[in-house]
Amino acid sequence: MHCAVSRIPPACVITVTGRWDAFSSELFGQFWEELDRGQKPCLVVLDLSGLEYISSFGLRDLLNLGRQLENRGGAVHVAALSPAVNRVFLGSGLASLFPAFADAASAAAAFTQQP
Repeated sequence: MHCAVSRIPPACVITVTGRWDAFSSELFGQFWEELDRGQKPCLVVLDLSGLEYISSFGLRDLLNLGRQLENRGGAVHVAALSPAVNRVFLGSGLASLFPAFADAASAAAAFTQQP
């Protein structure tokens, strides 16, 4: 797994590529802790266009991220899910918790369109 951060106002965009599984879950946790320590983002877009696979460990990380941001008045949007990753989101019920968009720009723009 590889994570990179960029900005599409008003959101912080985290691009995740590779496999999000038991082995990479700790890497995501470390990445998020470092980012959160410095920037304290509230609105996050997870660009999953390069994500090949997500396991229950990745789903747990996503749930924890969503809870943390919700506690500070923020939210998570997901973008560019592959068909395989989308099936996991639908099957796990996460699709009802995290709005999904075709791309990161659409996901970021949706934050400004919320009431």
